[in-house]
Amino acid sequence: MTRVRAKTGGRSYGALLPTDEWAEPIILGLQRGARLLKDDGTRGAFREPEFRTAAVFYVSLFRDSLAPVLANTQVANLYQQFASGDFAIYPTGPWNIGEFRQRLPADLQNTWATTPMPAPEAGPSPGVSLPGGSILVLFRKSRRKDDAWKLVEFLSEPAQQARFYHLVGDLPARRSAWRDPVLANDPAVAAFRVQLEHLAVTPQVPEWEQICTRVWEHLEPAIRGRVTVDAALEALDADVDGILAKRRWMMTRGGSPTAGPGGPIPSSPGAKP
Repeated sequence: MTRVRAKTGGRSYGALLPTDEWAEPIILGLQRGARLLKDDGTRGAFREPEFRTAAVFYVSLFRDSLAPVLANTQVANLYQQFASGDFAIYPTGPWNIGEFRQRLPADLQNTWATTPMPAPEAGPSPGVSLPGGSILVLFRKSRRKDDAWKLVEFLSEPAQQARFYHLVGDLPARRSAWRDPVLANDPAVAAFRVQLEHLAVTPQVPEWEQICTRVWEHLEPAIRGRVTVDAALEALDADVDGILAKRRWMMTRGGSPTAGPGGPIPSSPGAKP
């Protein structure tokens, strides 16, 4: 990224990392071994060394002008800006393969490629990313469990998973479905196949959606130089502890704050190289 910046005389950035997204700092933390939450998922662990190291690095990308300090709402058209060379790297998911093929000019179609997430300096390559996509749920109290399970089995068959990719670009969750010639011979998809073998999951708590929003809300002021990284992480942990207060209360009374009506079944992964 430093070479990209230098080669263009400061006119281009190494990467586009919108400041109102949480996935990138979380991925960097997971690559360092951060646990994110502690005490059985009842308190924040963002001040611990693993995530702090990742946060310092993440914030430095903006302070060193390797990434523009822009939120998603401040990006006019990322495809046009990528085509014009405003930035060289954009972390995203497989849903964007079709968009890049449709939106980039024809003469640029052979100039871009996908790659798995890089690893930290001392880590094995590639680095981990996040699993994503759709899930199928069978409710415990369903009156038609047998029929529902048959549908789950049907949608999970390799042929149906490959068909979903042909129709809408959803990547298969089953390894055998990747033998489909369209998938196997698509170089843009290959990086996602590699990435699917190198994933890390986020904490399995119902409050996670709230927590990940707080991650970027607290890191953005550090990116913009309004607070230090340590102050941002201290405030983040305090905020997360407040979000998880009910979870702590339930666990002290022997409750199960994560109990739900059914279990998720991965259907269409969307790892983010």
